[in-house]
Amino acid sequence: MLRWIATVVGLSLAIAVALAPQAWAPVPPRDCGSIAAKGKRYNIRADSLRCSRARTHADRYLTSGRRPSGYSCRNYGRGTRIKFRCSRGSRVIFAIRR
Repeated sequence: MLRWIATVVGLSLAIAVALAPQAWAPVPPRDCGSIAAKGKRYNIRADSLRCSRARTHADRYLTSGRRPSGYSCRNYGRGTRIKFRCSRGSRVIFAIRR
C-alpha cells in the first residue's frame, strides 16, 4: 500500500513538472541611441518597443512634456541619471542623462 502511494505521488510530481509553463529569460532593454533635447544629451532605452517609436516618444516627452498616449510617466530628480520612465504594460521607455 505504501509503495503504491509513493508511486502515485512520484508520478503526479513528474507530470506536474513536465506540464509546468516555461520561464522565459529576462531580456535587457534595447539601446536606441542618443538624442539631444533642450541642450542636453540623453541615451534612450526601450523594452518591448521599436526604437524608432521609442525615440519619437522620448523626444516629444523631453521637449514638450507631453506623455505618449496610454503611457504613465514618472520624472526623476537630480539624485539619479535617469530623466524619466514611461510605461504601458510591458512596454517601457526611459532616458538616461549623458
